[in-house]
Amino acid sequence: MALAALGCNPVLHCALGRDGHADQIKAACAARDIALIVDEQDAPTPHHLNIMDHQGGRYSIILSNGPENPVIDQERIKGAIQSAQTIFLSLCQSSKQLLPLLAHTKAEVLLDVHDYDGENPWYDDFIACADVIQLSDVSLAEPDVVVGRLLSGRARQVVLTKGAAGAEITTADARHVIPAMPARMCDSNGAGDAFSVALWYGLRAGLALDAAGEFAAAAAAFAIEDQSLFPPNVGPAQVRARQAQTKPSGTDPK
Repeated sequence: MALAALGCNPVLHCALGRDGHADQIKAACAARDIALIVDEQDAPTPHHLNIMDHQGGRYSIILSNGPENPVIDQERIKGAIQSAQTIFLSLCQSSKQLLPLLAHTKAEVLLDVHDYDGENPWYDDFIACADVIQLSDVSLAEPDVVVGRLLSGRARQVVLTKGAAGAEITTADARHVIPAMPARMCDSNGAGDAFSVALWYGLRAGLALDAAGEFAAAAAAFAIEDQSLFPPNVGPAQVRARQAQTKPSGTDPK
């Protein structure tokens, strides 16, 4: 949703059941002109229930994980992967089956590992493919240790989101502290994705890392204030205008 709002032309691959949840996803994507590659499954569409507090804290209750081994037509998606400039890798079973195809692409790969605890081996194959990794600090006892470990592999940039405390963007050279943008809490779903997408967008537009982080914080604020993951009437100009309201972020050399 955020990619489409920022004027990109995303193609979404997903494994969906033949049910009402799948119909909702297809309709939402059609409304935003988001191209879909769907592998239909006999199992229900994966879905979960999110419970949020007024500060945006969230608990997720999984109602359906979908099939353990979804049937994926790899030949059908291979061309899209090989021609992509950037791949936002989703943390799910259908994407795990596509990881071998990433060995043959020159695309930049971005990955959000959400509430990764720094130890669960299920994430390892995803992490090994990623150039940029984003994660939340919610399950991390020692965030700096985990960030350092992630940077010792393929990833050149790690983004640690900290809810209302903002985010930290760490590279081999520096750590950039990005304050959260003040926002009216409505629905925190999609805020992390909006931050990731807008950070990528800002960097590709030539912004310095701290300025791109502020642009991303402004985009995340728009997501928080909307119930549709990202508001369709918000584009780069609106995000830049909101960014102008922020104070400069701090940069701490490592």
